[in-house]
Parts: sequence; C-alpha cells; structure tokens
Amino acid sequence: MHAIILAGQVNHGALKGVSPSQYEAEIRVAGRPMVDYVVDAVKGVQGIEQIVVVGPEPLWREGTVLAPIGEDLISNLLSGINTLSDVASPALVVTADIPLITTQILETFLAQAPKNVDVVYPIIEKGLTQTTYPTTERTYVRLKDGSFTGGNIFLINPAKFLEIQDQIKVFLGHRKSPVRLAKDIGIKTLIRFALGRLTIHDAEMRIAKLLNVKGRALIFSYPEVGVDVDKPQDLVLVEQLLRT
Repeated sequence: MHAIILAGQVNHGALKGVSPSQYEAEIRVAGRPMVDYVVDAVKGVQGIEQIVVVGPEPLWREGTVLAPIGEDLISNLLSGINTLSDVASPALVVTADIPLITTQILETFLAQAPKNVDVVYPIIEKGLTQTTYPTTERTYVRLKDGSFTGGNIFLINPAKFLEIQDQIKVFLGHRKSPVRLAKDIGIKTLIRFALGRLTIHDAEMRIAKLLNVKGRALIFSYPEVGVDVDKPQDLVLVEQLLRT
C-alpha cells in the first residue's frame, strides 16, 4: 500500500488574513506546519511502502517523495498517482489540512474499508460531528439514511483512476453548468436527492454507472477526518485542541 498527501492548495482565501504562508499546508498550527501532523500520522500506519507529497519543495519531509503540483484537486491527485512506484497497489489519499488526524484513525479506516472496490470514502453523521466539534462549520448532504458530511481521506485503486481520468475531468467540467450536470446525474436521481429520498446505495450505484467505478461510502465514527482547516475559526479550533 502507498499513501498520497495532497498539499498543493495555495493559501489565497480567508486563511490568508491570518497566515502569510504561500500554501495552506505550510500554515503553522500549535507551532508546526499543518502538513507535519498529517505526515506523522501516515508514517505510523503499518504497511505503507511509499509516501508521496503533492506540494512545493519546502514541504518535503524525510521518508517522503515530492510530486509536482497540478492546476486543481484532480490534477494533484493524478500527479501523486503518476509518482507512485506501483499503481497496482491501493493508495491511501489524505489532504494536508486535517491536523487532527492520527495513525489510529487512519488504521481504523483501512481496517473498516470494504475490499475489492475502486474507492472508499468516509462519511460522518451530522449529529456526531456537531456533538464532538460544535464550532466547526460543515456542509451536510441529506439522504434517506441520514445527514452526512464527507471526510478528507480516501482509499483508491490508482490504476482505475488513471483509466477513468478523462471521464472524471469531463464530469467536473460540467459542475458549473446545471443543465449538463443534471443530464449527467439524471433528473430522477436529482429529484430523489432533493426530496431526501436518495439512499447511500443509490448514490453509489449512480456513481458506478456514471464513471464506471466501484465506490463505497463508509459511515465512519471519527469526525476528525472532516475537520479541515479552510477558515480562520477552523485554525483557532485545531490550535486549541492540539495545544491541550
């Protein structure tokens, strides 16, 4: 198994007002660059053979390999995949902006992740996130199974992602066109989603048909995977937690 840490996000949003760092992964949290917490957590995972960091040269850490930064999230992911020594092995993908992540959480995710699928994505119940971290602001999706937010880690089949990269780019290219996006997803699916009648299984099946990929959503009990630092209040929260 390999790991890819996505650390190429430029610091140009709300966090620019509280940190001069060029990249979000460089922002200091409790005295350390945010990416260091993620690197340390990944290094502790048993069975990780290679750690690829997609980011600028200053973010290289001993025991990691750097990959060039792309234009967007998908380009960065593909850059990381293309830097792997072996795309036939699964890859754990982690974003660099979740400093509350730990080795235990990552190993629990890997242990619970379904086998023989192309991508596993953790989702966290709204009530759990709000109870554990009441000040964090997240976007929730209302499904028939409940309301969930997504995590910032994935388990992927790198070879499959290389195979379907063109389909992914086309699909993402339609995200700013409601008409094209509705056509991609299907009007019946959109109506069921709007009414809160879409199940997790329904969503998995639709993605499978749309992108020719076997994906599974894993209801996960660690909201830390979803506490990403992209706003000043997020930085305040993780600072307080990591200093205690």
